[in-house]
Amino acid sequence: MSDKLKMKNMINTEKPKVTKPWSKEMYDWNDSVSDLMKAEIKVQIESNKNDFDKLNELITLCGGIRCGDGFTTEDVYNDCLMELENVQNYWLNEEWDYSVKKGIVTDCVNIEFVGY
Repeated sequence: MSDKLKMKNMINTEKPKVTKPWSKEMYDWNDSVSDLMKAEIKVQIESNKNDFDKLNELITLCGGIRCGDGFTTEDVYNDCLMELENVQNYWLNEEWDYSVKKGIVTDCVNIEFVGY
């Protein structure tokens, strides 16, 4: 399913009710929110694949550690893609708004995680 279609489907769906322990619907919702955020991060990685500093900011958003001297831009690009695959929902929940304010990603995800 395309990201645009996912977003359209989520707009027409109410957030699931928060339950303890978390319900399958909550996990599914949060995974869908995460997929949208990851799609935006991937766009930014690809758009900035030759910008060492911007990639370093993106790798931090994905839960990785910034790269210093001795790393090439290609190294940081590849590390960004690897970290993007493994970034956890709770981390995106914590870091997304800050990254939007800093201009690292665009404010294109207008839905929020539930349960955090």
